[in-house]
Amino acid sequence: MMIRSWRELPKRPFLSTGECHLWLACLDEEDRHALQGFLSADECERARRLRNPQRADRFIVGRGLLRVLLGCYLASDPERLVFLYGPHGKPELAGGLKANPSFNVSHSGGLVIFAVANGFEIGVDIEEIHPVSDLSAAASIFLSPDERAELEILPADRKLERFYTLWTCKEAILKAHGAGFAGPTSDILAAFRQFNPKSGPQNTFIENKRLTLLNPAAGFKGALACL
Repeated sequence: MMIRSWRELPKRPFLSTGECHLWLACLDEEDRHALQGFLSADECERARRLRNPQRADRFIVGRGLLRVLLGCYLASDPERLVFLYGPHGKPELAGGLKANPSFNVSHSGGLVIFAVANGFEIGVDIEEIHPVSDLSAAASIFLSPDERAELEILPADRKLERFYTLWTCKEAILKAHGAGFAGPTSDILAAFRQFNPKSGPQNTFIENKRLTLLNPAAGFKGALACL
């Protein structure tokens, strides 16, 4: 679902057990000054520490939208929400709101995506596709041998897009687990989809209901992982 304006968000979206909602917004098209009023003191300070004005504005809008959106689900004032953060920065709601709902956020370029779920943990990632100075070197670090072999046989004009597809899948899985890229990442996808032995190399992402590919906009790739 596309957020055209935070003022037009539904007052109390219904989220049934086992359901996940995805919301996409353009960070440069919202009212930064209005949304900044919902931020906590530490969030405002974090924005002030960002030296790039555009990055600071996008952080304010993204965090303000998150607060407004969760406030709608919980019938709570956005500014009253308190966040806790895991060892790798995954946010969750404090107090009795911690587990209901679960949520995750990702932003890249001028887009932000919010995932909100009821009854399971989620991780979401989007990335704007941009050139990688040494794609082979990056693949050797982050991809498994099978994934590198798959990448190698693709036409040159499809390699970069496929790399970002695999990257966002791995990032979403790690975020769902509350983990980061500090450890090995090459076999993350293989381990995550082992439960579905019928999935072949060409249809794994379609058949695996725990991992969904996203195409949020032209020039972007993304993925949603559900635990």
